[in-house]
Amino acid sequence: MANPAQHPIHFQERIDRQGVVVAEVQSLPSGDRPFQSDNLVIGICLEGTADFMYDLLPRRFERRDVGVALPNHIFTYSTVSPDYRATLIIISPALYRELTRRESFIDYQKYHNRPALTLTEEQFANVHDIVQVLRRLCEIEHPRRAAMLENLLDILFYALTRYRGEEDVEVVSSTRGEQLFNRFYDLLLTHYNRHHTLIWYAEQLHLTPKHLSLTILRTTGKTPNTWITEMLTEQAKRWMDTHRDMTVQQVAYEFGFDESASFCRFFKRQTGMRPSEYRKRKK
Repeated sequence: MANPAQHPIHFQERIDRQGVVVAEVQSLPSGDRPFQSDNLVIGICLEGTADFMYDLLPRRFERRDVGVALPNHIFTYSTVSPDYRATLIIISPALYRELTRRESFIDYQKYHNRPALTLTEEQFANVHDIVQVLRRLCEIEHPRRAAMLENLLDILFYALTRYRGEEDVEVVSSTRGEQLFNRFYDLLLTHYNRHHTLIWYAEQLHLTPKHLSLTILRTTGKTPNTWITEMLTEQAKRWMDTHRDMTVQQVAYEFGFDESASFCRFFKRQTGMRPSEYRKRKK
């Protein structure tokens, strides 16, 4: 199995330079700490299975599945079968911003709550053909290469939108709740380290706390308070793993706690360990 440290998602300079990177992988960004990317990532499972958490919810990725991971969403706890293989299309933040202005990307927000779809064999073959052309285009030098990449990604997203069609009809009744969850989750990704209360998020969305809580619970099976707590916990773990030069007190301030003692109580309540114990265990 490929070394997770060599996973192509980690080579940001190359992704930014090329705009798009197409790579075959045998692993996911793994480990027990959360992983976030600034890139748009489209994954196509070729063989085997992968089990992971996406936005703190369990997911399984199998042959003929296509997953679209929007920027800044959270991966963690991944395991893959020995025969796992997937193709990743990694799109830089700059190109992602350009694509969201295009008609084919109007519905890209649908991938917030339903990031994956399963293709038929015929659909899988069609997507594979598009990806092969995209792979070759990524490797050439041409003055209109960027425009050609955008046009080809347009075609890919039009195809995925069409293939999602029947699935979207089946879940149309939950669309309003999912739209609200998407807005809530975007706020949470941006403000989790400063705002920890249901009331604040309800005010930003111009809703009562009760309405927001009931809608998110119905849509996701979790209350907003649970989402806030889990986001804080997972991000605190990630921060302590990647900022080992910072003291616990500094981490506490980074996450909006006035005192390190209150952060320690919160962390222990969620993980069963004090922050210092967590760091020793990880070391």
